[in-house]
Amino acid sequence: MEPIVNVALPELMKIQVQTLYTMNMQQRLTGINEPEGGQAPALFIGMTSAGLLSYYHEHLPPDLMDQLASDVKLPLDIPKLLEKIEAFRPVKDMWMGPAFVFQEKWNEWHSLVQLIDHHNTILLAEHFPDLTGRLHAKAPVVAYVIENSAVAVCCSARISVLGAEASLYTMPAYRGYGYGVEVVKCWQYHVQEGGRIPLYSTSWDNLSSQQVARKLGLFQYGMDFSVTTSS
Repeated sequence: MEPIVNVALPELMKIQVQTLYTMNMQQRLTGINEPEGGQAPALFIGMTSAGLLSYYHEHLPPDLMDQLASDVKLPLDIPKLLEKIEAFRPVKDMWMGPAFVFQEKWNEWHSLVQLIDHHNTILLAEHFPDLTGRLHAKAPVVAYVIENSAVAVCCSARISVLGAEASLYTMPAYRGYGYGVEVVKCWQYHVQEGGRIPLYSTSWDNLSSQQVARKLGLFQYGMDFSVTTSS
């Protein structure tokens, strides 16, 4: 089954990168696409069946960027890439995981799922108080509500003109009941109603997040790989 969005795989990956990060005019990564910002990776590689897309931090020396570009090919020689980056700055973190897009537009979800706006932020008070003042930046914010308290939330981790990246969290005591699946259904509906493509990505070691993707029947259009250095 193909994704419902009529966008070529490389273009989907470009939309994801533009949603995850801020970039300068030369398409070099400048930061994390969140209000509080954050350090962008030294190297990001988006892999799809149509090929690889690579992006580099704006502070990466041009000669190092050229060296890395020559090694951005399949199969990825990760130790070689890390060695070259380490010569510039110590590697702080490495990320690898699948990138998904929705195959259908869900328009039904559990009756306990609510869209959060400024009228009902009290539902976030017990478990998700930090979201209360960030509704606009994280919209749409959707919660599974039990006894007037949000126990699972899906919101937009990062937003661009064309896309929104899902952020999902379920309180530990409420995991395993499918609440995460229900809030993601509602979140993607409102993202699409707002004219954006809902995107869902995770790491290979986050098995519960991958399980949510499987239950939703998401289409894996690619894989992300990134390396962040110490600042």
